[in-house]
Amino acid sequence: MEAADWPSLSDEELLERRISKLGLRLEGTALEPLIRQLYDELSARGLGFHPPCHIGDEWFVPIGIPAIFVPFFLVHDRLRALERTMMLEVEGGTKEWFMKLMR
Repeated sequence: MEAADWPSLSDEELLERRISKLGLRLEGTALEPLIRQLYDELSARGLGFHPPCHIGDEWFVPIGIPAIFVPFFLVHDRLRALERTMMLEVEGGTKEWFMKLMR
């Protein structure tokens, strides 16, 4: 199965897939402009450092590493739906909530 075919899988089949095999990227998603907004806000406050953002298995900022890891399930609507089914909510699933967590 191609990486692009996974959104059509059942919940059970999708849960059997490795996250790393889904071909997820932040670029081109609805999260990209929100990350850009964060960088713009930092710049407007005179902060030139823009922490790189990566996909992780949860919200995470490693100790000693200036980076932000965004949960993989926020990258695609199908994964958001699965997260909502499994956890009854999607942490950071709205623009406002996402930005609050990023700030």
